[in-house]
Amino acid sequence: MLLAIDTSGATSVAVVRDDGTVVTSLLDEDVRAHAEHIGLMLEAVLDRAERPAIDAVAYGVGPGPFTGLRVGMAAARSAALVLGAVELPVLSHDAVALAAVRRGLEPPFVVVADAKRRELFATVYRRLDAAALPVRETEPTVGPDDRVPDLTRVVGAVDAGLLGVVAALRHAAGIPPEQQEARYLRSPDVTIATVKKSVLG
Repeated sequence: MLLAIDTSGATSVAVVRDDGTVVTSLLDEDVRAHAEHIGLMLEAVLDRAERPAIDAVAYGVGPGPFTGLRVGMAAARSAALVLGAVELPVLSHDAVALAAVRRGLEPPFVVVADAKRRELFATVYRRLDAAALPVRETEPTVGPDDRVPDLTRVVGAVDAGLLGVVAALRHAAGIPPEQQEARYLRSPDVTIATVKKSVLG
């Protein structure tokens, strides 16, 4: 059984069977309260699933904002450590792409998300693999609207249930998970100021 977590935008958690069946999931669309809600949501989703044995923790690595991603990834990696579970990082846009395919959309298309500063996160998908999962053309990018490829655009919140489905099916097929590094794609908006020391003569 997998526990799946994503905080690249909203906060989403789910429990997914190893065959890719979603047992239960929760979504909180408040993008400013990841840290406040993630713990309660994890407890709730595990209770709904009747406290199953968790052998893997899937989590979204973005693209997304610095603070949001850190909360979800830290919670997921802590859960994996406590549970003795395998970590299965997943690109968050892969879950959005899978949702689009399950609605009947065929590649090519581009998943986009608001990156603030009048920019968009964008990931292009050109085909499906043998497991009917969308395959990325390149790594995600961030930039102004006019740099997004001229393809059908897919927008939507990341569903941790589908993120868990991607992780489960890839794991079953022997496909290595994503790298554990978060895809911030740029520096955080807030930086620590440096204080210059003055020397009095």
